[in-house]
Amino acid sequence: MWLLVLASNALLFLLVFGMAAAVDIDSFKTRLKQKAGILVGLVCQFILLPFIGFCTVALFGTSVPKEVGTILLVVTSSPGGSYSNWWCSLFNTDLALSVAMTTASTFFSIGMLPLNL
Repeated sequence: MWLLVLASNALLFLLVFGMAAAVDIDSFKTRLKQKAGILVGLVCQFILLPFIGFCTVALFGTSVPKEVGTILLVVTSSPGGSYSNWWCSLFNTDLALSVAMTTASTFFSIGMLPLNL
């Protein structure tokens, strides 16, 4: 069983690393310098999504256990992951922007995750 877990984690690492390695460095730097796309993504990730999570917990009130409400708030306050990079690669969209957004949201989450909780 542990071998299966180790193999699946290794394959997941290779998938994530492969997505980031497929992006041209110049294209990545260009996307990081274009602040509008990154800013929209950060606002949606760290302001809009936690607000929607909070509203959902407040809407259901006491019908949802406190543990489930807490988990929903943590998940909606967490940064985006590499799964979005996979979807962008699959549908041939702007992979460089997706990788740049994942990078930016990971760094911003250091301060924003505790603030949102």
